[in-house]
Amino acid sequence: MRSIELGHRAHARAWVFAFLVCTVGIVGLVRDSWPNSVQAPWINLHAVFGLLLWIMVVAQFRQECSNRLVHGADFHSICRQSSRAVYFLLYILFGANQIIRFAVFLWNRGTIGAMHPAIVQPPENLRDYLAYGIFALLSIRALTALHRHMLKRGGLPSTFPDYQHHK
Repeated sequence: MRSIELGHRAHARAWVFAFLVCTVGIVGLVRDSWPNSVQAPWINLHAVFGLLLWIMVVAQFRQECSNRLVHGADFHSICRQSSRAVYFLLYILFGANQIIRFAVFLWNRGTIGAMHPAIVQPPENLRDYLAYGIFALLSIRALTALHRHMLKRGGLPSTFPDYQHHK
């Protein structure tokens, strides 16, 4: 019963962290649509998004591998679940970009927008987010391959505590 409760808590934490990653990405998109005089040059939200996305992928992979006995089919399941999370966050981010573009269009056509126009974002901003997403997906594949290799060599004895040979 306690392990099920801990599993639910870990799942909830994963969603909260995914929400944080998505929020940072959307705030970065909104910030990019502001005029340069309003933007603070001291933080790069694109890089923060990429770092948080990578941390999320590594933490999710570690959590899944430590919670259960991992075999060949489980590697595929872990890889697929992590990839889905990354794709989902990128879809939300790209959808938010389209909504922001539409809002900028409406803002610039209004009377307030004539005095303080918003900026339509160049596509290079989305390329940054896409590059971070591709890096996260490649990290998933690399972690899976590394974990499989370590299991084949017997380098991860803590994963199989019941199957250790005792003298």
